[in-house]
Amino acid sequence: MKKVLIVDDDPMVRQLTRMALAEQYTCLEAADAESAYHLLDHEHPDLIVLDWVLPGLSGPNFFKRLQRDRELGQIPVIIVSARGEELVRKTATELGVAGYLPKPFNVRALRELVAKIVQKET
Repeated sequence: MKKVLIVDDDPMVRQLTRMALAEQYTCLEAADAESAYHLLDHEHPDLIVLDWVLPGLSGPNFFKRLQRDRELGQIPVIIVSARGEELVRKTATELGVAGYLPKPFNVRALRELVAKIVQKET
């Protein structure tokens, strides 16, 4: 089963995301970037769903750090954010993320975007 890493500091968002994806994916969770990095030492997810605003290292900076790693930089990332949708979407596109969803996100839209990206990667 494909793996999705959910990185969000809000436990309710992690739970909603996990519930939306758990039938088709193994879901791993981290509340911040550093916890996600520790998890990535042992797991190699097929996709990361990443919050824009995180305690400590922000979502965009986490993504940039991933990109500097040859192996981890290959993992596609979907950014989710409740911050200024147009600015976040533009910045996310400029960074080269695989997808973007505004919060609160539609569960069906999340499932479709995840499926599209994971299928493209295989």
